[in-house]
Amino acid sequence: MEKHDRLQYLLERMASGAATDAELGELQALVDRDDSAIGEAESWLEAARPEAARPFDRQHWMQVADRILAADKRPADETAPPKLRVHYLHRWWSAAAAVLFVAAGVWYFNRHQPVPKPMLSVNTPLDVEPGRNGAILTLSDGSQLELDSAGNGLISRQSGTAVVLGSDGLQYTPEDPGAGELKYNTIATSKGRQFTVTLPDGSKVWLNAASSLRFPVAFNGGDRTVEFSGEGYFEVAKDAAKPFRVKVPGKLDLEVLGTSFNVNAYANEQNSYTTLVTGAVRIAQAGNGAGAVVLKPGEQLQAGGNGMEVMRNANLDKAIAWKNGLFNFDGAGLRDMMRQLERWYDLEVVYEGNVPDVVFFGEMSRKLKLSDVLSGLERSDVHFRLEEGRRLIVMP
Repeated sequence: MEKHDRLQYLLERMASGAATDAELGELQALVDRDDSAIGEAESWLEAARPEAARPFDRQHWMQVADRILAADKRPADETAPPKLRVHYLHRWWSAAAAVLFVAAGVWYFNRHQPVPKPMLSVNTPLDVEPGRNGAILTLSDGSQLELDSAGNGLISRQSGTAVVLGSDGLQYTPEDPGAGELKYNTIATSKGRQFTVTLPDGSKVWLNAASSLRFPVAFNGGDRTVEFSGEGYFEVAKDAAKPFRVKVPGKLDLEVLGTSFNVNAYANEQNSYTTLVTGAVRIAQAGNGAGAVVLKPGEQLQAGGNGMEVMRNANLDKAIAWKNGLFNFDGAGLRDMMRQLERWYDLEVVYEGNVPDVVFFGEMSRKLKLSDVLSGLERSDVHFRLEEGRRLIVMP
C-alpha cells in the first residue's frame, strides 16, 4: 500500500475511533518522519465529514491528541537560534487543524453543518511584544530598584551580603555571615516580566510573570524560610541542618532539604499546583500541618477548596515549559490558556458573545509576538480583536 493510501487509511481509522494502539503509533511515525504527511493529514481533515454524529469522548480524544502531538514536539533547546524555533512553531501550526479538531471533537465531528472558515480579526497594526526579563527589587528600607534598567554590577550590601546584578539575574553572596540585623528583600515581577534570583544559600529561583518572592538577605537562623506568590521554579541547595521552607500565604506551606520543583499558586487561579522534579517535598495547606503529604519525583499536588490531591506521573514538561521559554497548552481550556497569555503579554482579556469551550494542545515559543500567537489560535473556531490599551477581545 502506497504511503498516501496508508496515511488516509490510518486517518479514517483514527476518526472512526477504531484505530489500534499499533495503528496510532504508525500514524505518529508517518507524521514524524515526513513533513509532507502533516499537510496531507490537514487536507484530509478539512475534507472529512462524519457519517453520523458520535458522542464526544474527551478522554479518548486527549489520548489521541497526545500521540499526534508527540510527532511534532522536541525538547526545548535554549541554545538553538530563534529562527529555528520560529520554523518549528510554524510547523506546529501547520498541524494545528488536526490537533485542535482532536481536542474539541464536538467542533469537528459532532456538527452536521460545514466547518466555517476562520476569519482572522488580527488584521490590525496593533501588536504586543512578548514579555522579557525584568523585576522590581524592594530593599529592607522600603526603597525600590527597577532591575529592567539597572546596569550590571553591585546593587547593594546588606547584613554582610553583597547583592550583584548580572546577565543571569540577581545574586546574593554572603561576605560576612552574621553581620548586622536580619533584613528582608522582595523581588517582584509584573505582567510581561520574568526574572531569576540566586539566594544567599545558593538556591536559585526562577520567577514567572506576576510573581513575588520575599526572603532574608542572609540565612542565619535554623531554617531557610521564604514567602512566595505566583509561579516559580526552585532549585534548592542542600543543607540538612537548615530545612528550606516556602510559604504561599493562604494556600500552601512547603518544606524541602534539597530538591527542584515548580510552584504555580496565582491568586486568581482556583487551584494551586506543586510539581516535583527531583528530591522530596513535604506540603501542607496553609495552617494545617496535620494534613501534610510528601511528594515523590514526577508527582504533582493539586490544592484547592476541595483539599489536596496527588497526581502520579505528572507532565513535567508542561509544568516547567515556561522556564524553558515555552507555553505548553496540553489539555488547557480556553480561559486557562488566556490567563497565561494575559500575564505574559500584559493584557486585559474580555470575552464577548458565546465563546466555545475549546481544549488546546501543543507547545509554542514565548518569544512570539501576540499577533503570531493569535493567528494560530484562530484555527480553533475562536477569534480575537486587539484594541488600544492592550485590551484583547475574545469572540466566537
